[in-house]
Amino acid sequence: MDEQVQQMNDLFLSGQVKESYRLAKEILANQTNLEGETHQLIQQHVALLEANGYANMPETTDEKVIQSAERTDGSYPERDVLTAYIGTQDDEQFGKVIDELLAGPIEAQANAYYTMAEYYVLTKEQDKAMVQFAEAIKLQPNKGLYWGAFAQFLNRHEGSPYLALRLIEEAIQLDGMNPRWHFIQGNIFLQLVAATKNLSYLPALEEAWERAKKRCSTKQITLKMDLVKSNDMLRQWKKQML
Repeated sequence: MDEQVQQMNDLFLSGQVKESYRLAKEILANQTNLEGETHQLIQQHVALLEANGYANMPETTDEKVIQSAERTDGSYPERDVLTAYIGTQDDEQFGKVIDELLAGPIEAQANAYYTMAEYYVLTKEQDKAMVQFAEAIKLQPNKGLYWGAFAQFLNRHEGSPYLALRLIEEAIQLDGMNPRWHFIQGNIFLQLVAATKNLSYLPALEEAWERAKKRCSTKQITLKMDLVKSNDMLRQWKKQML
């Protein structure tokens, strides 16, 4: 049983958080005679993850969805509606475009909720942004951008790293060649190291940033610079802490 508990922990520490949750639930269901510290640890693990919404996450489907390619400036086509609004500050036109998207097919509706989420990020209405991001992934769970953007929002605004890790894992599974998602995953592991003082997250952090580096195109200069800065910061931190 201790081996299963170790496996559960190892999966989580490596970013395979869905499988870690599944295994923990399976152990509790199949081993009804669990007692003592082992039972308590597994229960606590499940309770922590379920408190972060793991039991109610949208499920991906077999639908084939074209993933969004990040432009060299870090933007995505799905954000163009908001970018246009920022340039004009035309509230009426922005509302009209959102209404048109909401009246369209599912993909358009999901884009509308994603756009509104990013709008609320800009206006610093974080609770509203959370609701809109959640609606976007519920409507279109096969789009890595919506999962990844939600994870990035949580990471940047000191939201739950446990939820963010679950979200970014889905983004990577859907769109594993996008270096942005691996970079964000590393950032989330860094947040966990800082919050928990658990250095066991460091290998996964470094691996995530290395995967991001390998996937960067020659034109993604900004992301490459962010990776260099992040690695430099990590090296300085490790010198002080280790």
